[in-house]
Amino acid sequence: MSIVTVNNHIKLVKIKVMHLTIYITNVVKNGSIFKLSTMNIFLAKLGLLIALPIFLAFQADLPRPADAEYNLGTGSQPEIAIDQSGTVRIVYGVKNGDHRDLYFVSSNDGGKSFSKPDLLGNFSKMGLGMGRGPQIVTTAEYTVVTVGDHNGDLFSMRLTNADNQWSAPVKVTDTDSTAKEALSGLSAGKGNDVYTVWLDSRLGNNNLYGSLSRDGGLTWEKNQLIYQGEQKGICDCCKPTVSFDQSGSMHVMFRNKLDGARNMYLISSKDNGKHFSTAQKLGTGDFMIDGCPMDGGDLAADENGKVTTVWRRQLEVYVAEPGKPEIKLGAGRTPVILQTGKGPAIAWQKDGAIQFRSPNGQKTVSIGNGQYPKLAMMVDKKTSLCVFERDGQILVKPIVL
Repeated sequence: MSIVTVNNHIKLVKIKVMHLTIYITNVVKNGSIFKLSTMNIFLAKLGLLIALPIFLAFQADLPRPADAEYNLGTGSQPEIAIDQSGTVRIVYGVKNGDHRDLYFVSSNDGGKSFSKPDLLGNFSKMGLGMGRGPQIVTTAEYTVVTVGDHNGDLFSMRLTNADNQWSAPVKVTDTDSTAKEALSGLSAGKGNDVYTVWLDSRLGNNNLYGSLSRDGGLTWEKNQLIYQGEQKGICDCCKPTVSFDQSGSMHVMFRNKLDGARNMYLISSKDNGKHFSTAQKLGTGDFMIDGCPMDGGDLAADENGKVTTVWRRQLEVYVAEPGKPEIKLGAGRTPVILQTGKGPAIAWQKDGAIQFRSPNGQKTVSIGNGQYPKLAMMVDKKTSLCVFERDGQILVKPIVL
């Protein structure tokens, strides 16, 4: 059932409830004037009793954005992670003249309040905008942040969660000036394993590279070529994404560049990136475009390892599982996905507003104006937090699932 259909049902029920309420009130006050029988009064009351639960059921089944939203202040391209204790951690960039500053905030009360922004460093050419920006994940002991710059380098920093101490930045890329697009993805696996993927031009064109850290981002293994484009690289300006599932398998999504089409592809590894499967196209249609959409999509895996992806083709957002036809969600761009116990929840931007699709896939609501949404699950598994941009500000909003 579409959101339009649901809204029409709700409006109709509201009208019926209102009419029945007025009707019963008039019966009670003016029963003698209308000369209504006892049976008519009974039927009117019965109609109200039937209609009201239906109305409440429709309302309860909708994802419910909380009224409160928290403004973190000036910034762009926020990313969010929530650790096992429920601590919310957010990173974002701030344009300061010709400089780019990296900031970090945290919350111990589920996003009701946040710490004072902590300046983690200045990266003069930090990528910031259109998916470029800092990345953040949490592991068993650490919070890991990566940041890429247009000099072509990718760096990482780690926070020891127990004592809130940050390490100095270390370089992830093992060549100089080959990641100038500053487009990367980051995911945490078992223990303190972290894997990052990025666009890298060391072979002459942008291809997909990755690296593994076993100690929460303090040191990194040799950079690995994950996928080399068959026709002069892969799509040059679309952010790659990576996600571990609960079994430890790792899945990477990227936009390819083949025969004039810019389609999304999935590639997976069962051994922390030592070997990868053959890249698999997602969906059945083709995105024929002579240029880069600058929109990389997102992916997530459920507890059974089933991967769900979301991405844009033309001006539409789609959801797809590997090997299955894609399903159109509607107009929009920059979709993100969050795996929940009820299924995947999805958010994207459309006409200047953030759309949120419920985990069961039946309802879509607008949670307010904004762009570049990111989602994270609270430890209660009943609420998600959405962080996004609005008019140059960073907003955080809870959504009851």
